[in-house]
Amino acid sequence: MKFTLKFTFILCALLFLSACGKPKESVTATVAPTTPIVDITPTADLCVAPALVDEVAKINKLMREFDDYSTLASNTKQDQLVVVIPELQRVLRDAEDQPVPDCLMPLKKLQLKHMETVVQTLLVFMSNADHSLVSNGISQARAIRREYDTEMARLLGITLQVPTAASVVETSAPTSSPVITLTNPGPDEINLWTAPDFNAPVFAAMPAQATAIALGRSADSQWIKVEIPNQTGQTAWVIASVVQVSIPIEQLPIVNP
Repeated sequence: MKFTLKFTFILCALLFLSACGKPKESVTATVAPTTPIVDITPTADLCVAPALVDEVAKINKLMREFDDYSTLASNTKQDQLVVVIPELQRVLRDAEDQPVPDCLMPLKKLQLKHMETVVQTLLVFMSNADHSLVSNGISQARAIRREYDTEMARLLGITLQVPTAASVVETSAPTSSPVITLTNPGPDEINLWTAPDFNAPVFAAMPAQATAIALGRSADSQWIKVEIPNQTGQTAWVIASVVQVSIPIEQLPIVNP
């Protein structure tokens, strides 16, 4: 009997120890990989309004600043242009460094070409070069500026008002000669000089779109003598390349300063 109890006790102890010594099965949790959530914000198309309007405004802001210095230069004596030209060159560098979308590259190229032509013309003027070179430079700069304005109008979808030369106005008397007029096509005012010479004093300024009576031309056809608007009997000279005349300039009589 004692043997049976002892055997039973030993058997239970072995079973208990066996159960306690058995290692537990490890449980490994499987975590599904997570996909990062990226907030994708679409990039604005700078070539479509309203972004396009803002980008054009950035370009034109520099052009307007350049125009202000150009106007100042046109009213500055030759020996004082050394103060104004560096400011024009600074604006030119700012325009060169300004980033623009591809759709505005043609506009920027016209802007830079205009600025470079103006600066180069002023440098030629300061070097006392032939006046014809200066006049040609002024004419080229104005033509490029018109291209710039036309391109900007196309981009913005607006109609550019292109001024036309004034028509010939004849007096009532059949024996009178026709009145020949010239127009400042703009966009800036132009100087009226006391003589056909860049070193002569500037008498006044002729606003954009204003007209005046043309009295004659210089022998080299680089200057036109006009009657100052609203000042009967007062005369001055304008650079021929920056105005539009109602007849070919060669048909104007040659007059003395």
